[in-house]
Amino acid sequence: MTDFTEANRKYFDQMAATYKDRFANTMKTLSEQTSKHRFWISDRWTDTEAGKGQEIKMLEYACGPGVISMTLAPFLTQVVGVDVSDNMVDEFNRNANAVGMTSKMTGYKADLLADSVPTEFSGPEFNEFDVVTVSMALHHFEHPDIALQKLAKRLKNGGVCFIIDLVPHSGHGHDHGHSDDHSHDHSHDHDHGHSHGHNEHVKHQQEFGDAAHTVKTHGFSKEDMQKLFHGAGLSVKFDYEVLPEPLVFTKEERTFEKTAFIARAQLL
Repeated sequence: MTDFTEANRKYFDQMAATYKDRFANTMKTLSEQTSKHRFWISDRWTDTEAGKGQEIKMLEYACGPGVISMTLAPFLTQVVGVDVSDNMVDEFNRNANAVGMTSKMTGYKADLLADSVPTEFSGPEFNEFDVVTVSMALHHFEHPDIALQKLAKRLKNGGVCFIIDLVPHSGHGHDHGHSDDHSHDHSHDHDHGHSHGHNEHVKHQQEFGDAAHTVKTHGFSKEDMQKLFHGAGLSVKFDYEVLPEPLVFTKEERTFEKTAFIARAQLL
């Protein structure tokens, strides 16, 4: 686990107990938008002609409390949640029990993006997924491009990956959405005398507050996601939609709205 991933693990371990209350409105919006986009994401669910009678598996990586998993579990035969945070995995499993989905939903602690992944996560139950999703977490990944490449390998042929994340902030002077542009990918180093870098650092702190040190990318444009998907071999039926409802966050008694998107593509 890299230092950056460890910083995320610690932050979300501390956040886990209050996450549902703190982000209740955001979780509600994400669930509603996922439901509305279900047939846009895929035509293979247990209640559709294309998926009826089949085993249909989903991996939610960086699953947190499992809002996407809980939303889609009724239309799947198996849901695997994976997170680097022990406490978030506990929340995932607790929520699965609360909604009566423990027979389908199970959360595990693991870093599937590490250079060396434990062998227990290489078996068939952790591969050949019909759907892989990352919701509101890609901007926390140190290398989003490598992350999608690794996650795509866990899809079956024809499987779908869908991402929900933030649209880049229009106020940024340069685009942080290009994950392969590592000149802008330095874990938020302190400015070295350049006023432009200082301004970006201040904006970053204002935008993400106490989570700023865990954020790597300021959002992803349609072009960014198309490039990321293509680099992961996910080049079939790409689509990207900006969600009509903003995500509402409250930090230090101030309310912020962020625009999010949903993007999807399939593995050849």
